[in-house]
Amino acid sequence: MNFFETQDRARRRTKWLVFYFICAVVAIVFVAYFGVIFGMKLAGDRLDLWEPGWFISIAGMTCLLIFGGSAYKSSQLRQGGRVVAKDLGGRLVLPHTRDLEERQLLNVVEEMAIASGTPVPQVYVMDEEMGINAFAAGTKPSNAVIGVTRGCLQLLSRSELQGVVAHEFSHIHNGDMRLNMRLIAVIFGLLILMLTGRTILHSILRSAFQPRVSSGNRRDRNGGGVRALVIVVVIAGVFFLVGGIGAIFARLIQAAVSRQREFLADASAVQFTREPAGLAGALKKIGGWNDGSSVRSPQALAVSHMFFAEGGLFKWGMATHPPLQVRIRALEPDWVGGFDSVALNKNQSLAGSYDESRQQILKRQRGEVGAAAEEEGESGAVANLAPVQRLSGSVNAMVALSDLGQETRWSLEAGQRIHDGLDERLRSASQDRGGAQRLIFAMLLSRDRQQRQEQVEGLRKGMGSDFLREGEDWQELLESLHSAEKIALLDLCMPTLRHMSQPEYGRFIQLMHWIIATDEKVDLFEFMLQHAVTRHLAGHFEPDRRKVPPGPERMDDLPAAGNVLLTVMARMERTE
Repeated sequence: MNFFETQDRARRRTKWLVFYFICAVVAIVFVAYFGVIFGMKLAGDRLDLWEPGWFISIAGMTCLLIFGGSAYKSSQLRQGGRVVAKDLGGRLVLPHTRDLEERQLLNVVEEMAIASGTPVPQVYVMDEEMGINAFAAGTKPSNAVIGVTRGCLQLLSRSELQGVVAHEFSHIHNGDMRLNMRLIAVIFGLLILMLTGRTILHSILRSAFQPRVSSGNRRDRNGGGVRALVIVVVIAGVFFLVGGIGAIFARLIQAAVSRQREFLADASAVQFTREPAGLAGALKKIGGWNDGSSVRSPQALAVSHMFFAEGGLFKWGMATHPPLQVRIRALEPDWVGGFDSVALNKNQSLAGSYDESRQQILKRQRGEVGAAAEEEGESGAVANLAPVQRLSGSVNAMVALSDLGQETRWSLEAGQRIHDGLDERLRSASQDRGGAQRLIFAMLLSRDRQQRQEQVEGLRKGMGSDFLREGEDWQELLESLHSAEKIALLDLCMPTLRHMSQPEYGRFIQLMHWIIATDEKVDLFEFMLQHAVTRHLAGHFEPDRRKVPPGPERMDDLPAAGNVLLTVMARMERTE
């Protein structure tokens, strides 16, 4: 299966679906117009079937509500995936959590991020949701979040959880996440018609049942007052009904867009984890669990296309996901069907099964790597080497580029081994706000003793005398790390650094730039670290920062970026 070709086909279909969505908006305008005209005729007005003035007014009001509502929602969503997570009742999982279930979830997400070269997303848990479900939300990888339900945490094994998380990571990689966020804004625009009509009708009904104390109010009900009230009720009713039609159209388009991409996400997850049984097992548990994949939040309908499995009440033509049976058979063609009942054993200890389950996964994956290595004439023992040795001996710039879009046999295992191979002191520091800052500064300290002493003194003045005590102790340990491990450590620090206060962020960025500039030259690692930190944190702390417009599509228009890319590739090749 060529995943890039499949993705391109999905995007071409999506363009048509967006076109159909625009057609649906046009249809809503006409339905609203004729609804108002017929309502006015019933009220006694002698209007022609075609009234250009009325049509322009109704079309303008309808489009203003639709696009105004979409623009409002879109402005909210620019803050990133955390807006969606909070709307769904999600709770942010702190990097230093000691809850075993949450710790396992964070480990899985961190390993996936390291293996895929993606910034580690923030993780949310929907504590009130016992259905088995998850989602990825965000406008770009740097502000992406991954959310899972409480049922997902408590009912899935590690391999199954790994499959679900890999599915969500594929949405981040394939660009689905950004489209899904845009769909939320458009759907909100269509729903706002129904919400507006409902609000008007609710206000009229509430005022109608309020007690009247003066005779003047009774006289107001006669004559023009009654006619005006009828007109308002008709218009509100039309908006409510037309909004309902808009919601149905939105749901249909939403379902079509999502269905085209769920199969690709499943295939990409299997390609990444090499564990189809894990993803299939999660889908089977959804089928056997009483709550299935349901999400009971009132906001679930608007974002149901973003879930791992069907989160709403529609199980037929307007379902946003393919049937479970179809998805499972795509992963396991020999599956005979049927779902075993799933029960939540509250007395089951996660701690007892955590390490065992994880070791079984690693053994299976290492076995695949070893077998593949033997076929290529290499020793099967390569699977047991430390990740640094294996990475440095097998990866160069051209091999990394040739792996794009292809099935990689060891990328996830390498991510797991790099993650687990990091010194516990470094991993613990990355989970603390101050520790993460110290790690970044320590990685930037010069190897020249005199230069490093100058940098340390400057940092002590800026951060306090005790701030770098641990950072200096880590210096030798950090210098022994392979570049892949340093990048992994940087990725682990990112979610923690997002918890800095605004003054902390400003001071941190200022000191980082100062350290890099002290020796009056910027090496490749400093260049990478500086741009990675700025790119991943600026959107969070500087939402009003001027955004770079979408770049041109031709390589001839990208001389500066091309120079940087070729320079990096040349440096990588030379060091190998």
